[in-house]
Amino acid sequence: MLVNSKFSDVVDDILKEINLDGKFALDATCGRGNDSLKLIQNLGSNGFLYACDIQEEAINSTENLLCSKGYQNYRLYKISHEYVFERIEEKLDFIIYNLGYLPKSDKSIFTKAESTIISLREAINKISKEGIIVVVSYLGHQGSTEEREKLSKFLKNLDQKKYKVEKIEFFNQVNNPPIVYKIGVI
Repeated sequence: MLVNSKFSDVVDDILKEINLDGKFALDATCGRGNDSLKLIQNLGSNGFLYACDIQEEAINSTENLLCSKGYQNYRLYKISHEYVFERIEEKLDFIIYNLGYLPKSDKSIFTKAESTIISLREAINKISKEGIIVVVSYLGHQGSTEEREKLSKFLKNLDQKKYKVEKIEFFNQVNNPPIVYKIGVI
């Protein structure tokens, strides 16, 4: 389809564009594990997935999903995405962030602008030469407008000689649709 109807289709299209077989990826906000599952399927048996979240419920949900599918080539961390890069030695080929809160959970626990920007500063230093960083930004939770504004400012100010940033939004949708940012290294 030339025009996607939801943000997850955008992420799926990005994953189709790149070859992650045998490479390293990070789900920086693993939530219910859906992106982790998509990533690990694309990594194949020789690739490796790292994933993190601050909530035990998210880690357990992701663990259960990946285990139920028979995957073993992953490591989960119950920490904020701002600290996860201290635990990863390899350069990463794909990093994804889904900002906001854990679906069907406590909405008072959510990503925050400060930790997201700190994490993205680390991510752009950890991404491989042909790597991609995807950030899905939602509105509607406490602090989400500030987070999106700071995220947008941070990404807009990345050196254009080193990074290319695409902003994909559902321009005519109501109710604050998510924006997908795609960051590539030149």
